[in-house]
Amino acid sequence: MNANKKLTQSGFTLLELLVALSIFAVMSIMIFGGLREVINVRATTDKHTSRLTELQLTFMHIGRDVRQLANRSVRSEYGDTLPALQSSDLGRYRLEFTRDGYPNPAGLKRSSLQRIAYGLDDNKLYRYRWKVLDRAEDSQPVKTLMLSAVTGFNLRFLTNDEDSQWLTAWPPQTTDSNRVTFPKVIEVTFELEDWGRFRRLFILPEVMQ
Repeated sequence: MNANKKLTQSGFTLLELLVALSIFAVMSIMIFGGLREVINVRATTDKHTSRLTELQLTFMHIGRDVRQLANRSVRSEYGDTLPALQSSDLGRYRLEFTRDGYPNPAGLKRSSLQRIAYGLDDNKLYRYRWKVLDRAEDSQPVKTLMLSAVTGFNLRFLTNDEDSQWLTAWPPQTTDSNRVTFPKVIEVTFELEDWGRFRRLFILPEVMQ
């Protein structure tokens, strides 16, 4: 009888089990909530990191392109002569120019110059490149997405004359068409849906000025 009494006293009552389960449930909810918060923070951090990388790569590509500007006008698909560097508020291409340094690892018989453009389409910034300088009617550029959720793409150009004026279009209307000039500085400004305004100045080498 004493053995049965001792065995009975070593167990848990129903109330104790309910209390233990309640404590376990509360702790589980706290742990799950904390874990969910950590996962959400990690997801947000990864999203911001990806966005920042996208923006930095875009500025890097633009800087690399404009610092290799080349004095070479081209013929458009309509037969018009396009200056070595031009910008426009209208049309697909906001910034278009000829650059040097076109890689040729296969050693093909072609120029090291390449025509490049940047433009907005459906709130996305694209980089365009042509395989030829002087285009035919069927010449189509290779289109690469650079930056998403872009609501604004603005350009300014600092002239290389004594006045050093900021212009919103290039080439200047007063420039002699027979004399090719490049600006001292190109200012690129993006308006992003999520982060607002970002501006970057690209100083061109003195040999271009």
